[in-house]
Amino acid sequence: MIKKITHSGKEIGRVVGNTSPQEFTFYLRRYSAKLGDLVSVLTSIPRDKNDENDKKPVSSQGKDNTEEVIVWGRITSLNRYNPFLPSEAGLELADQGVELLDTVLSSSRDQLEANVLVLGASRAGEYNKLFPLSYPVQPGNVVRLPPRETVETVLVGDDKETPRIPVGSLIGRNDVPIKLKVNSIVARHMVILAMTGGGKTVAARRIMRELMDMGYPLLILDPHGDYLKFAQMPDKFPNNKVSLFYPSVMVTEQNRDVVSYLVSEMTQGFTDPQREVFWEAIEKVSINDRESIEGFISNVLDQLQNVDKALTSKKNLNATGRVVQRNLRLVRQQMENMSKTNEKLRRRMPKLEVRFEAMPDPKTNPQGFVYPGRVSILYLGGYEHLTQSTIAALVLGSLYEHRASLTDEIAPFMTVVEEAHNFIPSRSEGGTTIPSVAVIRKVITEGRKFGVGLLLISQRPSRLDETALSQCNTFLVLRLVNPRDQQFVEKVMENLSKADRSLLPNFGQGQGIVSGQAVRFPLLVKIRFDDDLVSSSLGDENLISIVQNWPNTTQGNSAAMGRQFKDDLKNAGV
Repeated sequence: MIKKITHSGKEIGRVVGNTSPQEFTFYLRRYSAKLGDLVSVLTSIPRDKNDENDKKPVSSQGKDNTEEVIVWGRITSLNRYNPFLPSEAGLELADQGVELLDTVLSSSRDQLEANVLVLGASRAGEYNKLFPLSYPVQPGNVVRLPPRETVETVLVGDDKETPRIPVGSLIGRNDVPIKLKVNSIVARHMVILAMTGGGKTVAARRIMRELMDMGYPLLILDPHGDYLKFAQMPDKFPNNKVSLFYPSVMVTEQNRDVVSYLVSEMTQGFTDPQREVFWEAIEKVSINDRESIEGFISNVLDQLQNVDKALTSKKNLNATGRVVQRNLRLVRQQMENMSKTNEKLRRRMPKLEVRFEAMPDPKTNPQGFVYPGRVSILYLGGYEHLTQSTIAALVLGSLYEHRASLTDEIAPFMTVVEEAHNFIPSRSEGGTTIPSVAVIRKVITEGRKFGVGLLLISQRPSRLDETALSQCNTFLVLRLVNPRDQQFVEKVMENLSKADRSLLPNFGQGQGIVSGQAVRFPLLVKIRFDDDLVSSSLGDENLISIVQNWPNTTQGNSAAMGRQFKDDLKNAGV
């Protein structure tokens, strides 16, 4: 006897044509489903070979050798055509300017053909347990649009107790929420990819908001100030302490080797003789508690100027010492210039009403960055890419080492890396010279064991390091138009089909595909927009209005012009 299954849901079409265990096609009733919808089909498949029914002779098994299952699939493409409106007739109508209603041609017999990617099958009453389909769907069977409760069961599966965060809904079905497994995000890393304006920052805010509500520690590397507004909303984040930091490398007795690190990453570094001269000089410089990196380098330069007689006897000292001094001056100048630029950018944010603090030393004070409920935003605006990368490597590398030491000095945490293509670029983009590449690679490969997660965000996927990206376990890909970026995403995402890739350039803002360990199977998603978290920071000023209201002035009144410009920026909300 075949066990009958109740197949609920709205009937929307019939399976047609050739089918396979991986996909099938059906004719869709007009306006009854959309691209990306989950559909179901009741069909018969052979029973497993270990079934009691296999003991019967083949001639006597008949239909008892089969069982009914529900096959689940996702609509990956829709094609519409009218067999009663041939292309020749359409060309004639266009040339003559004749309305279709004025002819005998049919305008209501168009057909919708939907292609479906099979996601799996389930047995009676076991919607939460999917297994791979190993037998094609029967042509002619009814295709249904399942109700919301059934779809949610299929999406969640057996992991009902697993913590999840809501990020949006299925495209075309606002009644079906999409929730991601939290542990898969914070432990196994996630990537958000989209072209400019595709909604990647909207998606990142959505995920971060949910993690903040859970009190999960976040370190945000923010080159443009996209997330600074978090600090203005203590009422929205009662479980969090949001701190805004600016780069400020302080030297102590415990970390004086940070100077050598900056020199190696921001210049061509030292040779062995130069390194010997450098260390002999640096060891003679005393430190009073804490000192800025710029001040400490100045003291080292003074020491090199007054090198003692023991050093003067060394061969080629003068040339060696000059190279050491030149590299130190270069680092000091870059840090001073970019620090001033960062300060100017912070001053152009009067509406932020939150004070920036100098970042703590990640080596000696990791709790200054990470503890439960803390969100640390490191604003990197004003620093050029190499220096941003150096600072990121210094901070993330030190915090990772604290977790890897297994001393429980700091809690597990997640680092959000905005503009990730500048921090972990591919070899062709100069990745071998970027300091943060080695640190981020280490976190991606080893961070799961020590509770260090990454959320990488980029609008240029093809510039990212392919090896590192392929080891991230969850992808959220929004709109991508560049063919090179599309090809790259298809290469690093194991389960992105060609049909899904073809959707990438046509997504609207906040629409995309989510895939990986955080979901049961790839899904088309519409990200929920948190409009109360939108930040009006640098780059959002009304430049047209500023120029139109620019005062008529001469070169002699440049100071007054500068003051007026500052006032205009304030009025523009900068």
